[in-house]
Amino acid sequence: MEQAVLERFSPVMLHSILQALRRFEPDLYAHLCRAYHVDADRILGLFTEVELIGPGQLQPLLGNLRLHQSYHDIVYLAGRNALHTASERQGVRFPRLAHDTSRFQALLKQLFPPFLGLATYSVLVRGELHFVELRDSVFARGVEHSNMVCGFYAGFLAELGSNCVEGAATAAEIRCCATDPEAPSCMIRLNL
Repeated sequence: MEQAVLERFSPVMLHSILQALRRFEPDLYAHLCRAYHVDADRILGLFTEVELIGPGQLQPLLGNLRLHQSYHDIVYLAGRNALHTASERQGVRFPRLAHDTSRFQALLKQLFPPFLGLATYSVLVRGELHFVELRDSVFARGVEHSNMVCGFYAGFLAELGSNCVEGAATAAEIRCCATDPEAPSCMIRLNL
């Protein structure tokens, strides 16, 4: 008999999503916190007690959040904020260097995996464009939606890129398994 693989994420992910939700929609934040017995401050307190959370704590919240008109803005902001919280916890500093894409690649390998769970990623570089392919994204897994749903990762990558090069990096999801069930993966285009 095959054993199921246990999937875990950094609690920073859930904390960042809750913080962004509280900023955009305080009433929905309060409702979901009551419904799922979570809140941003409590999750933050867990950082000293646990290193990882399971998808059971994340999926119900995402299911409700996807219905909100500001879903993309909320998860994009959460991804940006997650980078800063994760880098603080690991003592990573971001000195402004002139177009340091090698630093971007190194920090991506260090900071990105705790937010992936069972998902995998690969990076294709074409000049200043980086394409990050996500397979089995927790945001799109088993989801059918009219809009792309992996904005958390786009926000994370945009913020990481902006901290590794001069100027602002931009990131946008250009393919999502939630909008196209036939797609083999989700794809984010990052312009450094």
